[in-house]
Amino acid sequence: KIALAFALAVSCSQIFHTVMIYMRNHRPKWKKAFQCHFLGGNVKYEAKIKQSALFKVDNMLQNAYDVHRQVIRSKERKGSFSDDNSGFLSNFGMAVNEYSKRDGLTTYVGGITLVWQRMWDGSLFTEDGIWFSGRLVIGTVFQVLLVIAIPVVSRTVLSRIIKDVTKIDATNTQTQDPENQTRLEWALAIGSVFSFLSAFTTTILYIPSVVSTTMKFRRGVLPTLRSEDFLHRYRFALDQSTLMYAGMFWGLTISSIAIGVLFGGLIYLILWPQTQQVALNIIGNLLGLSVVLIAKIIIMQIIRFSHYAAFYRTKPLSANVVNTCMECYAIGISLWFIMVRAIKITILAALYLGRTDTPLFASGVGIFGPLEIDNWPTVTRKEILLHDAHRHPYLDTLGYLYMMQLRFRDGGFMKRACSAWRLIFVQAFMPWLHKYRDVAPFNLSRSARGPK
Repeated sequence: KIALAFALAVSCSQIFHTVMIYMRNHRPKWKKAFQCHFLGGNVKYEAKIKQSALFKVDNMLQNAYDVHRQVIRSKERKGSFSDDNSGFLSNFGMAVNEYSKRDGLTTYVGGITLVWQRMWDGSLFTEDGIWFSGRLVIGTVFQVLLVIAIPVVSRTVLSRIIKDVTKIDATNTQTQDPENQTRLEWALAIGSVFSFLSAFTTTILYIPSVVSTTMKFRRGVLPTLRSEDFLHRYRFALDQSTLMYAGMFWGLTISSIAIGVLFGGLIYLILWPQTQQVALNIIGNLLGLSVVLIAKIIIMQIIRFSHYAAFYRTKPLSANVVNTCMECYAIGISLWFIMVRAIKITILAALYLGRTDTPLFASGVGIFGPLEIDNWPTVTRKEILLHDAHRHPYLDTLGYLYMMQLRFRDGGFMKRACSAWRLIFVQAFMPWLHKYRDVAPFNLSRSARGPK
């Protein structure tokens, strides 16, 4: 029923948008009536993408100007100026050298708090040119509604379960347990708290994670066109991006339920008389293990500083004795380490059910040829690339120039002389762009010949 309701809501919104487009084209007198619908959506963000493109190009020109100004200042200090070709080549080389000194400069972009702050003041759109797709926005709205609904639903479910348990205890006098209701209340209440915290944290992290992935694609941290897997993983089956907002909602729902069941069930096992002793023994052993670990860390830190220097032993005999003792210690203690590891992996798996934006496995793990065990992060990345291919500030500006050239081809816009002047300007003002152009000429010349 929930899935049907969401499907009807999405279908109605799409039908309404189609009707508005039709009415706008066939009822020009009602143009002002449609402005609120269309200007409140993509049009404003399209303008922000163009504004971010201007911001980025202006930064490029300003940085190039600063490089050349530093070259001029250094030549003024040396008193060496020349107007011939050697002087031009000297400026060319000095500019490249000065740029190489600035090549390692980075900008702090912050984390979760800064992303939400930049969204609030709008600089994330007007400067970075980030585009949030409709699926991402709808999925985030669903997640927010789910976070709001968890306390209400938990309270309703809690009261309903307590009533059912009370009725069962009232009808069965042999198993009547007045403390059972209290145990259930504690377990469900604590499970609901952890379920709410899990859903709230996942919702807060989702958009910053998408922004981070977009930046990684743009900066080359995540390989794209020159990666062998890019064609088969990201440029194929783009219809899978339609799964995004449904996965965001159901993933968060199942994740929050799993976290609530894990922590609520743990509390119930601790309070239930039949399992209370076993649970308390396990907790006591884990606390004892923590004390042993703290003592071991302190002792080993002292031994590491006194017996080792990087990969070398300064006191080989005593270091070998310590290693033998540690091997004996590991035999008895590693069982608990594996149990703790199993608990951590189980909790992480439950948490990452809702994190469809982030891979749970390391790179290359869980991929067997075309089969990918956890493909939800790939679906999210397809959605990012699908919209960034149209909404990237540089691509948007370049596409605008191409369309202007096609539209005003006979009016003298973007003729060969303009193109030659642009190349001269770019090569003289930003000579370091050569390193991005020198990779392709051989392949381009081969493809230009065509088949024999």
